[in-house]
Amino acid sequence: MALATLAVLSAASAQAQAMPTGMHMIEGNTNTVITLTAKAGHISTADGNSVYFWGLTDGGGLPQYPAPTIIVPQGALMQITLQNQLSMPVSLVFPGQTGVTATGGAQGAITREAAAGGSVTYSFTASQPGTYTYHSGTRPDLQVEMGIVGGLIVRPVVGGEVKPMQAYAHPDTAFDQEFLFLLTEMDYKLHVLMEQGRVSEVDTTKRWPVYWFMNGRTGPDTMIEPDVPWLPSQPYDCMPMFHPGERVLMRVIGGGRDIHPLHHHGNNSTIIARNGRVLASVPAGGPDLG
Repeated sequence: MALATLAVLSAASAQAQAMPTGMHMIEGNTNTVITLTAKAGHISTADGNSVYFWGLTDGGGLPQYPAPTIIVPQGALMQITLQNQLSMPVSLVFPGQTGVTATGGAQGAITREAAAGGSVTYSFTASQPGTYTYHSGTRPDLQVEMGIVGGLIVRPVVGGEVKPMQAYAHPDTAFDQEFLFLLTEMDYKLHVLMEQGRVSEVDTTKRWPVYWFMNGRTGPDTMIEPDVPWLPSQPYDCMPMFHPGERVLMRVIGGGRDIHPLHHHGNNSTIIARNGRVLASVPAGGPDLG
């Protein structure tokens, strides 16, 4: 799972910590105690298709693709309970997080799993700011493809104060607008087999994606507003809009197996972090290696 945080610099701008009018902040769950339920559902693609998937919901109702984005401050003690309404065991892993413990469920190949109808609770301290993913740790070749993958954003805390307008503690990572790009893909035929219960016929080594997603939508549905009622399982949009002179933070997560190249249509960009860590030549230094 490739992770990166990028800042697109269209021009120099003032670095204020207050959120100006029209400020775009990434939508997500800001709780530190969260219950996620694994369910099956359907998502829409822009060509009019309906694709069976597995997703997570952080409340009642339909599962979500991608899984809910979790946004917490540095130092937050996280408690995430996974409830499983699917027919096979499911688990979660949190790359980039240390000291993760799990209670309940049964030990799987990587971490503790929630059996069908069961649950497991994961705990950890979000000690380092940055952009991360979380995803299934049970047959990730299949379950990430099916949709159990989401984003985790940890905001920096400096002197006891949360810095919502900075990617990291260093002031050189300040921004005016931020956008999430969680990039995934799907092999439609594999999803048809899973919907029909033909699990034994699924061979992920022969996976052939035909759909590519930004924040759970295919283009041009990425440009539709968030939380529209006709895309109930795909609440997130991916339509960056900003003004000349603003500094824009792109939080980019590779949530699948394909390489998803991006370019910025004439805007100059600098990579300030990779795999959740600042590209700094000295500890606690600003990003100077991008």
